Amino acid sequence: MITPRAPRNSLLLGLVAASLSLSACHRRPASMEDCHAVLERLVDLELSESGYRDPVLRTRWQQDLGRRFAPDLERCRGLTVRHDLRACLASARTPEEVTHRCLE
Repeated sequence: MITPRAPRNSLLLGLVAASLSLSACHRRPASMEDCHAVLERLVDLELSESGYRDPVLRTRWQQDLGRRFAPDLERCRGLTVRHDLRACLASARTPEEVTHRCLE
């Protein structure tokens, strides 16, 4: 005998599964290039916020941080990111936007 709750529970399970699959549709595994782009954008925004505008200094910091965070970059590859990650990074105006909007 099926109780009145059974259809509601299966409907709820179906809705949860559908919402999870829809949110996964707009995501993909991160490539190494994606990971480097995130790091470069974060460094760029942090340097801008700190008042550093010298392009030579930016390049040096990006290279230094790239070496320092190489293990983190390796772990980053394959994580799930948004399909529009590059566009989101380009439009982000603060490091917080990158982490809270682009990397959610």
